[in-house]
Amino acid sequence: MLFFKKKNNEKDLKAYCNGDLVSIDQVNDEVFSKKMMGDGIAIKPSDCEIYAPCDATVTVVFESTNHAVGLTTEDGLELLIHCGLDTVNLTEKVFDCKVKKGTKVKAGQLLITFDPEKLRQLKCEDIVMLVVLNPGKTSQVKFVGDCSVKAKETVVATVR
Repeated sequence: MLFFKKKNNEKDLKAYCNGDLVSIDQVNDEVFSKKMMGDGIAIKPSDCEIYAPCDATVTVVFESTNHAVGLTTEDGLELLIHCGLDTVNLTEKVFDCKVKKGTKVKAGQLLITFDPEKLRQLKCEDIVMLVVLNPGKTSQVKFVGDCSVKAKETVVATVR
């Protein structure tokens, strides 16, 4: 059935962690919920590993905390994976980034691990956002609705 076949110019973004996907509008931080940085999705993680949603190059690593990674795809789409809320100023080691700036990653490659118990002790919410920073680079990004997702398998967005 040809009408179900994916077009060649479409790219799937896979779940970057296991958990429950929620609309970015529901994130308890206006920078994300009001889409000040761009549209995206969020996953309430059920474990502590964050993976690349697609093939890309690591363009940014927030080295002081390791809580966020910027990725750029071959066709120029810029993505931000941001772990937790109120994590940018953490002084305790919670996150362990497994990649460095300039690293070429494959979809499903491990990017970050974190200590969920320590995050809770520090009163930081353990939600993980994926934000498209330059939506004008593509004609459309379609995000899936709220559901349970499996890292490296569930498609969470399609980019056209």
